[in-house]
Amino acid sequence: MKKEILSSVCIVIMTLTISFAQIGQFEKSEDIGNPKFKGSSSYDSSSQTYTLRGGGENIWFNHDEFQFLYKRIKGDFLLTANFQLIGNESGAGHRKTGWMIRESTQDNSVSVNSCLHGDGLVVIQWRPLRGAYMRDPEEEIFWAKQYFGENIIQLERIGKKITLRIAHPGEAFEEMGSVDLPTLRDEVLVGPYALAHDAVGIQEANVWNVRISTPVAPDWQPNHYMQMISHDSIHLTNKIEVVNVATNKSKVIYETMDEISAPMYSKNGKEIIFKKGNEYYTINPSGNGQPKMLSGAIAQMDTLEKDDRYQYFNTVKSGTNQLWKRNLVTQEETQITYGHEHAWYPHISPDKKSIAYLALPFTANPSKPVKYQNAMIKVMPLAGGESKAVSYFYGGKGSMNAYSWSANGNELVFVSNGMR
Repeated sequence: MKKEILSSVCIVIMTLTISFAQIGQFEKSEDIGNPKFKGSSSYDSSSQTYTLRGGGENIWFNHDEFQFLYKRIKGDFLLTANFQLIGNESGAGHRKTGWMIRESTQDNSVSVNSCLHGDGLVVIQWRPLRGAYMRDPEEEIFWAKQYFGENIIQLERIGKKITLRIAHPGEAFEEMGSVDLPTLRDEVLVGPYALAHDAVGIQEANVWNVRISTPVAPDWQPNHYMQMISHDSIHLTNKIEVVNVATNKSKVIYETMDEISAPMYSKNGKEIIFKKGNEYYTINPSGNGQPKMLSGAIAQMDTLEKDDRYQYFNTVKSGTNQLWKRNLVTQEETQITYGHEHAWYPHISPDKKSIAYLALPFTANPSKPVKYQNAMIKVMPLAGGESKAVSYFYGGKGSMNAYSWSANGNELVFVSNGMR
């Protein structure tokens, strides 16, 4: 009898352990509101992609039904990820996915939802009080652009203010709108969700390039001309990421609380070199294994970006930091990037056909890059043409270095910043 009781206890413990096992960066998944068809959430560690399958009729009125994958966070945060609804093209137009902020798992909880719909509609909606009805359209903000595929969604909390930004693949973020929730709790649940908008349906969503970061301060201004405050003493988690420039999919290969910077591929392309403290380390580009300290100083590398005809550099002489090229024969200089973003650190691809650079927001200091801000990596044809954003992350100074390209020109390596 004692053996049977002990076996039962072990089974219960194992079940609880499985139920609360961490899913990637998140703590738990569950159905909210008891939808008729049960949902699920899973994580593929090889591709670092989350797959959610959610039933439920809606997240609206004063009762919600959906699948939720979440973690608890206190204070300010910045959530960024790529979202795409998968299959079910004949399903309800308002089937949806996106980021959600929620005070509890009660079906009538205070919440803020970024909603990517199956028909391409994107809105931000909110329930300011527990049990309150959401109103249409008084408590929604609509985005004018629609896209029936992948969207990059960013949801930021600073104090009681929630801001939504969105981008189509390759484009820069556009701020869609903000909402103030004066009574919002300091600790909330955050994460992606999936909803069929159909009592007898299931909707699948893929979520990848998931980045959860802590803004360094609510009044952080990355332009020292406007605010003489330095945040160099603040340390967030640091991640070395590798992004495929064709698919825009990133993979985190190393994460640490230590200060790291200047990631680059070795000359043979078989290792990634990075700086941690005053030492240099190497790690396999696949992320397998632990970093190894390099013995002795690393060889000086030529950081001059040039091809057979031009040298490429960034300068602030046009008022905004932009990329320029200098003819190696005539010394004539020509500007090659334009726009309100600051362009830093040009890096030419191995085949000499593309140039990658770090793009920082127009609010940043145009002549002195700093850490901890919304950043992008952009790639443009070396012969001229539009730039394409391949990664959206929290970073800045130290995120890119010479030899950022892999030997085959398919990938770029960089450092992103995460949570405190």
